[in-house]
Amino acid sequence: MTRVLGVVFFALLSQTAFSQETLTLTRAIELGLKNNFDIQITKQSIDIAANNNNWGQAGRYPTINLSLNQNNNVIQRKPANPFAVAGQNINDNLIGQLDIQFTLFRGFAISVTKDQLQRLEEISQGNSTFVMETTLQSIILAYYQALLDKENLNVLRINRGFSKERYEFVRLRKSLGGAITFDVLQEQNNYLTDSANVLQQEIRYANTLRSLNLLLSDSINRTYVLTDSLQFTDQAYVYDDLRSTMERSNTNLHNQFVNQEILRNTTRLQQSNLYPSLVLNAGANGSLDQLNADFRSATVFGPITNPAGFVGGDTNQPVYNYQPVFTNQTLTGNSYGAYANLSLRWTLFNGGQIRRSIENAKIQEKMGLLSIDQLKLSLEYDLLSTYDLYNLRRQLVAITVEKMKAAELNLSLANERYKNGALSAIDLRIVQENYRNAALEKYLAIYSVLSAQTNLVRLTGGMLERVVD
Repeated sequence: MTRVLGVVFFALLSQTAFSQETLTLTRAIELGLKNNFDIQITKQSIDIAANNNNWGQAGRYPTINLSLNQNNNVIQRKPANPFAVAGQNINDNLIGQLDIQFTLFRGFAISVTKDQLQRLEEISQGNSTFVMETTLQSIILAYYQALLDKENLNVLRINRGFSKERYEFVRLRKSLGGAITFDVLQEQNNYLTDSANVLQQEIRYANTLRSLNLLLSDSINRTYVLTDSLQFTDQAYVYDDLRSTMERSNTNLHNQFVNQEILRNTTRLQQSNLYPSLVLNAGANGSLDQLNADFRSATVFGPITNPAGFVGGDTNQPVYNYQPVFTNQTLTGNSYGAYANLSLRWTLFNGGQIRRSIENAKIQEKMGLLSIDQLKLSLEYDLLSTYDLYNLRRQLVAITVEKMKAAELNLSLANERYKNGALSAIDLRIVQENYRNAALEKYLAIYSVLSAQTNLVRLTGGMLERVVD
């Protein structure tokens, strides 16, 4: 039974191991660009701006409306007018109208509005680019952080292996009478401390992977095997080149320039209110009418030879007795016509509102220019600070690499001396901790310089170009 359970456990463990996916930095960036929710939302914003960027939205094309109205009414009449139709009148009519409204001139506002829509699409694309750059930077740093935690975990596991080996060695010496219980307890405590550090680092590494999955908009429980290594290839930069590249390609600065064009177009739109507007209204209308009523007709009662009397007693002017008869009939009719009108509207005075709106728009333009200067100064400060930090961390990487080599060699020599009895356990523990700290400092220095380098790339607008390369 135990053997069967062991086989099942091994099979499940193997299945879990093989189900883990490998993940490179390039693959992580591809997944982030495809799945990240913030990037998807900004792409939808671009689609909206692109849909609005057309001449129809700007007002160049006419507005055509077709309207149909059907009116029905029933009226019971007892009119005083003898020519009106008495009784129940059922009136039906269908009225149709085709109306065309075409703005011929509106102070150049149509062309300015079209240019404004183009700028709004550009600013949407610029905002999307900024979100993509920020997201990519976060993904890259999260991947580097995961590599850092992975390397730290390996260092702590190696350190625990040294402690375990020494603990077993002291136990063997005690069994041979070469060590006392104090020595065993001391090494046991060191081994347990290093084991606890490994457990804490494993949790930290798992949380870092979850944070990476969150940026990739992937399942939080998905486990990736990182295949890249935490390495840094030294690269020197020239500050003047970085500064000129930043002024030319920085996404924030580009967005601010586009926003300045939007402010300039706003001023032009306000100035268009100084001009008259000319609108053409044209169309056609018609109606179909139907009336159902009892119409009056005359019928002679009695023979023609038997008049009711004579006018003035003159037998040549007989008067006959006529009685009205009503006949239900339905009469139809129609009407149609067309029209074309020109409408000119020119605001000559409205309390100075147009002038004030123009002045306010010009002030907004000046504020936009000040914002550009402020952004340039802020970006230059960030670039210079990051540049100095990058060069400092380059030196720290070189120092920690040499320090790591010395600590590794010192640990090897100290371990041999300890086994030969020429070094105490306390001194060996100090050498071991020096090795652990040197290794952790090395990987932290590499992560720090990679972080500064990534920030330099983002400030100079090369984040997406780096992805393409």
